[in-house]
Amino acid sequence: MPRYEYKCGECKWHGLLWRSMDQRNDAFCPDCGAGMGRTYTKIGMPNTQSPVVDNRFFNNGRGEYDPGLGEVIHSRKHRQEVMEAKGLHEVSKYDKDLFLKDREIVPQTTEEIIDQVEKAEGMVQSGEWKAGLPEKRVQEIENGKSQESSE
Repeated sequence: MPRYEYKCGECKWHGLLWRSMDQRNDAFCPDCGAGMGRTYTKIGMPNTQSPVVDNRFFNNGRGEYDPGLGEVIHSRKHRQEVMEAKGLHEVSKYDKDLFLKDREIVPQTTEEIIDQVEKAEGMVQSGEWKAGLPEKRVQEIENGKSQESSE
């Protein structure tokens, strides 16, 4: 059964639907249910880079597990939604210069260093350094301290 491209005049939904050749001119919007007509753009052409069409990298819509995101990703659009929800941004090859250029190293002032050391000492004394660490990791660190001090 072939896919045909449609665009809804009511809610502006745009995409491909599987229709028999007899029913290619009769389609209803999957979002609002209004009747809609066929349209002809690049999305209807095979092998375009549209997230609606191109799922070959995502196991044809069944999804691929992305260990970096910790989720099964079903399409490019889904990847963008997951990344946005997690506050991440995809970096293209054109953005690499922003990350690879040499950063200007500005040395800290003596006051900034003293402030940092005093803050760290205060966190150690109050136990605030443990916040956010798993209990197992806290025990490993504390055991490492006691082993070093006993040697």
